[in-house]
Amino acid sequence: MMLSRTTCALAIATMVATLPGCKPDGEPDDDAAGDDDSAAADDDDSTPPEVDCEEIWQVQGPGGFYEDNPTYDDPQDDTDEWTFSTPADQGMDGELIAGAVAEIEDRPIFWSFLVLRHGAIVSESYFNGAEASHSNNVHSASKSVLGAATGIAIEQGYLDGVGQPICALLPEHFATIDDPAKEGITIGHLLAMSSGIQWVEDSTEYVIEDELDWIQAILALPLSHTPGEAFNYSTGNTHLLSAVLTEATGRSTCEYVHEVLLGPLGITAEHWGRDPQGTFSGGCNVYLTPRELARFGQVILDGGMWAGEPLVPALWVDDSIAAQMDAGQGYSYGYLYWLTTISGHDVAIAWGYGGQLVYVVPSLDMVVVFTTNTHDYYPDYDGYGILEQYLIPAAGG
Repeated sequence: MMLSRTTCALAIATMVATLPGCKPDGEPDDDAAGDDDSAAADDDDSTPPEVDCEEIWQVQGPGGFYEDNPTYDDPQDDTDEWTFSTPADQGMDGELIAGAVAEIEDRPIFWSFLVLRHGAIVSESYFNGAEASHSNNVHSASKSVLGAATGIAIEQGYLDGVGQPICALLPEHFATIDDPAKEGITIGHLLAMSSGIQWVEDSTEYVIEDELDWIQAILALPLSHTPGEAFNYSTGNTHLLSAVLTEATGRSTCEYVHEVLLGPLGITAEHWGRDPQGTFSGGCNVYLTPRELARFGQVILDGGMWAGEPLVPALWVDDSIAAQMDAGQGYSYGYLYWLTTISGHDVAIAWGYGGQLVYVVPSLDMVVVFTTNTHDYYPDYDGYGILEQYLIPAAGG
């Protein structure tokens, strides 16, 4: 449902839930949710989250927009939940995979390298003291997780769709915004990094972190483009999306994402940051293990399915890994995924700072995970060469 600017202005003026799709109490709109047997439910009937997000937040290092990236330990051993295989049994060249491992293992920045084919782990390596149980900041790779949860919220009726203006969900914040063009910013613009809000990644964050209300400070930034007109990568966009998700569902982003996505995958984040107002970090400061990243990648590879059941809507997965914006330098951007082509194969990438990477290669039924040490180093790694030189040839691509 696409709301007009007049509707948004009314929502801002009244601060009440009298408009279709504008309910601030966390309940889905009746029209959007459908019949009583819809997947969406009233808050009172919802399954409570199985995690204590207050505790998850409290486990942290120094504050700020970004953290100092300590390593935590995941107490759950998930080894028995995985299928392990030789590369040959999954149609891959083991010598080429070994070559990839050899290229990585002597570099001090690397923590892990995993290769999955046909749902089985065919190669799993840890380096420089890292272990399978180690949970580290996956940085912006968590944006893709947030995007998947947004798709679920749309299916459940908490959000009207990608065309819904965010002013309808954040009326109190928009009450002091004097640029009417910002009322045109939609959920889709946040997902596709095209909100138009002026932002310099790895710079603007350090201005925002000095403010008491980060959401208000982000919205107060000037527009550099009309919403939807141009791509500009911004963790400010995903932090706004976290606030939108919280307002729409009536749960914190941490609670909702665990409830509908991470929990069903058997995943509990060891830590999830949040801002001074209590909004959980959108697209950063989420701590997961490499195998947990691999689980998420496998869900996307399988079109949203997990354990034979739909988890993320299939159409949402398709839209997420389809080009929404031209990101330049050979990349497109979907809904919180980087997209490119390697050796003729389309790949979708959940890409976090320093080389926290989940490569999904649908044509080869392959998922590849890299993680790196951003506590002691400032790495800049994209994984492209490993796929091009070793893994795609190993899979016969």
